[in-house]
Amino acid sequence: MKLVAFVITAAVLGLSGPAFAQGGSGQQAAATPAANQAVVSTSSDTTRNWMVSGFLGTNFSANRNTEGLGSALDDLADTNSTSANFGGQVAYLARRVLGGEFLADFSPGLGSFQNALFVQSPNVNSYMFNVIAAAPFGHIHSFDPYISGGVGWVTMSSDIFAVDPTRVQNINAIQTLSASGSKFGWDLGGGVMAWSEKNWGFRGDLRYYRTNGEFGDTDFDINNIGDGSTFTEFELGGLSFWKANAGIAFRW
Repeated sequence: MKLVAFVITAAVLGLSGPAFAQGGSGQQAAATPAANQAVVSTSSDTTRNWMVSGFLGTNFSANRNTEGLGSALDDLADTNSTSANFGGQVAYLARRVLGGEFLADFSPGLGSFQNALFVQSPNVNSYMFNVIAAAPFGHIHSFDPYISGGVGWVTMSSDIFAVDPTRVQNINAIQTLSASGSKFGWDLGGGVMAWSEKNWGFRGDLRYYRTNGEFGDTDFDINNIGDGSTFTEFELGGLSFWKANAGIAFRW
């Protein structure tokens, strides 16, 4: 009897051993995916490819070629004159290194023009589609020096006199009209974006703008101003200027 009991006990233990081993390996396999999940989880910082910013700044060093025109109507004001501008930017950077941006800025009452036909200083705005390249470095890529450039439009709008006011005795009797126009142009500049460990940061920028053509390349008859669009295109031709600005940025 003792021998029979020994044999039965040995058989039971022999069958139970593989089951325990299989159960143990199953638990280990179940634990493996959880471990893998922990390994592949990454920081959300790598997904912060979009950014938007708002800024304030100044325009300076306006310039253009006025050789051969010989009219006081067509002179540009002192190139040292400055005026304020404001605007915004939205951009996407693939891997936070290379991408595109849309840049819009507005300069109300730009004082660089002294053409006698202007009732007051014109508003000059620009809308640019740029390629932007950054070189992020620092903790959590906290500093992003960048360069960008592209093409777009520079627009002008203002109230102007319908005739040459220098040839009329009573300037108050002259009819005025609202004129606007645009010129194709380009921009090139760069700056730096500095970020906190959150999504907020700072953006500073220095940029050069230029409209296509040369000043006076648009036919303009002062005795037939029309709706004024030709005059504004005439004034924008070959115009160049600089902008410096700074503001707050947000990335996500």
